[in-house]
Amino acid sequence: MLMAKETSANSTEILPVAIRLRGIKLITLAAGLYLALRLIGIHKLVQNDAEGIGALVQIIGTLYSVVYAFAIYVIWGQFAAVEDAIQKEAGALQDLVVFSQALKETVREPLVRAVKTYVRGVVETEWGALAALSDTDKTDKFFIGVVSSVTSLKTDDETGRILYQQLLLIAHRASSHRNERLALSAKRMPRTLLVFVNLTASMILFLLLFFPFHNLALGLISVAITTMLLFFAHFVLTDLDNPFEGTWNVGVGPFAALVTKLR
Repeated sequence: MLMAKETSANSTEILPVAIRLRGIKLITLAAGLYLALRLIGIHKLVQNDAEGIGALVQIIGTLYSVVYAFAIYVIWGQFAAVEDAIQKEAGALQDLVVFSQALKETVREPLVRAVKTYVRGVVETEWGALAALSDTDKTDKFFIGVVSSVTSLKTDDETGRILYQQLLLIAHRASSHRNERLALSAKRMPRTLLVFVNLTASMILFLLLFFPFHNLALGLISVAITTMLLFFAHFVLTDLDNPFEGTWNVGVGPFAALVTKLR
């Protein structure tokens, strides 16, 4: 379900063109700044402090690694939990449709129609609403319709009553998975944590700009590579923070597949 957003009709890209261009501009800017500082002789002022600057870069780099790893662990756990809840909710809805096949067609039809309406609503509108942290009132009403279609079933025999109880349990399970999915979808990385990660990354790059490399080419390459890695790390962190938009996001596949089956 982890998908790369399509950036053209026939291909998907790990990094969209706009992101790659932004990264190239940032790398070029950092390398140019290092070159400018080198040409005006700033590195000569700190030449005797190379070991101290190197030690400081190592300390801040270690701190950055620990904080970044923690942030990615939390975000990825949330991302995976959203995927799992989507699979379970879609599976419960499919079970409703499958188990209801034992009912008479006239009794079953409102339930299938309610499930179809809800699933289509999820596919068409809910992903965008969750990405923007907006309310999901429309699909909430559709889901209430699914539950109502189950609770309003009328059965006369013992077999029907057993089936009715089973359908109620499935509807309750679907409701639990939906609530879990919506709760997880509303979580985002704390802004203070993002600021702290960005600050430590900026300090690493800042210190590297003043590091007195003996070889100019090596200095330019080091600054360019470090900028590229920090930019990509920032991109991954912020992109995964919102499971419903960006280059890597949770797909609507299970619900879309269910829509296709119900046609």
